[in-house]
Amino acid sequence: MAPALLLVPAALASFILAFGTGVEFVRFTSLQPLLGGIPESGGADARQGWLAALQDHSILAPLAWDLGLLLLFVGQHSLMAAEKVKAWTCRYFGVLQRSLYVACTALALQVYYHVLGLGEPLALKSPRALRLFSHLRHPVCVELLTVLWVVPKLGTDRLLLALLLTLYLGLAHGLDQQDLRYLRAQLQRKLHLLSRPQDGEAE
Repeated sequence: MAPALLLVPAALASFILAFGTGVEFVRFTSLQPLLGGIPESGGADARQGWLAALQDHSILAPLAWDLGLLLLFVGQHSLMAAEKVKAWTCRYFGVLQRSLYVACTALALQVYYHVLGLGEPLALKSPRALRLFSHLRHPVCVELLTVLWVVPKLGTDRLLLALLLTLYLGLAHGLDQQDLRYLRAQLQRKLHLLSRPQDGEAE
C-alpha cells in the first residue's frame, strides 16, 4: 500500500503540469499578441479591433499557415489512430506499427519546421546545450525508473530489469563542472524572467 501511495503526489504533479500547459496553450493561441494595443475588455473598440484583424492580410496569412500545419498534425494523428488504418498497418508492419506511427508524427513535425524555416530542431540549440545533452539521458527516463521501482511487488525478473536499466541510465550521466555552470546560469536566467513584472503591471 505504501509504494502505491507514493504515486499520488506524482499523479497530482502530472495533473497540475498538464493543466498549466493547457492554460499556457490557450494564452499562446490568443490573438492578443497579434492585436497589440487592442483593449482586453469588451466594447466597441475591442470589436473594431477584431474586425480589423480579420480583414488584415498580414494576420490572416500566418493564421492560414498555422491552421494548415495544425490540420496536418491532427489529421495524421486521427487517421493513423483509426481502427481500419491500425489494422492495416499491423497486418503489414506487425510490431513496427507503433514505430511507424511515431515516425509519421515526427515527419509531420519536420514539415512544420521546414515551412517555418527552422531547420533541424537541435541546430537551434547552443553548443553548451548540445554538450549538456551529450552527457545525460532524456528526462523521460526518470519516469521509466519510477515505473520500474515504484511497484507493490518486485519479482526477480523485474528486479533484474530494474537494476540493469538503472545501471545503464546512471552510467550515461557524465555531468562535469562546465555542465553544472551552464545549468546554474539557465536557472538564474529563468528566475530572472519570472521575477520581472508583466506588461501592464505596476512597477
